[in-house]
Amino acid sequence: MKKQEPQSIKEIIAQFIAANDMGQKLDETQLIRLWPKIAGETVNAYTQSLQVHNRTLYVHLTSAVLRNELMMLRNELLRRYTEEFGHPVIDNIVFR
Repeated sequence: MKKQEPQSIKEIIAQFIAANDMGQKLDETQLIRLWPKIAGETVNAYTQSLQVHNRTLYVHLTSAVLRNELMMLRNELLRRYTEEFGHPVIDNIVFR
């Protein structure tokens, strides 16, 4: 058996995530957790639920007025997420 150089826990976990193709799912979970930071606490107060499916974030809101405003800010929210992660995690946001 060959000796290997010691690896940090961070490297081992990153290899495990890559080997099991878990990166996108972990990003999607983090994406939902970051919603209050990305959208703001006020928007989060009107957010009923968040779901990610096929690289689309579905945001269920309790305010129709806020939904219309956020539709116009969709590209800005996508940009903020991409900036936060360093790569695109989702392609679209649907407000309901």
